[in-house]
Amino acid sequence: MDINKALRTLVSTGKVYFGINEAKKALKAGKAKLIIISSNCPQGFIDDLNEYKKISTHNFKGTNIELGSSCAKPFPISVLTVIRPGKSNIMQLK
Repeated sequence: MDINKALRTLVSTGKVYFGINEAKKALKAGKAKLIIISSNCPQGFIDDLNEYKKISTHNFKGTNIELGSSCAKPFPISVLTVIRPGKSNIMQLK
């Protein structure tokens, strides 16, 4: 699977939240289907994820700048929360 293509399709056809705060809200509300974490995401958030053992996570191999670029966004993204995958095959990362 081409992760960059899957991320672009996800962002354009699905529903996602960008950032740590939005991820925490989605996790508490039970909306998150998958959490994608950049390689330089703050350790505090990663530690907080231990509370949510049922949520699948994927460690993106690039930095937050690279994750933002892969999502076709002009800003860094430390955490990407998938709510609905749309037409992407991103859920295969589980």
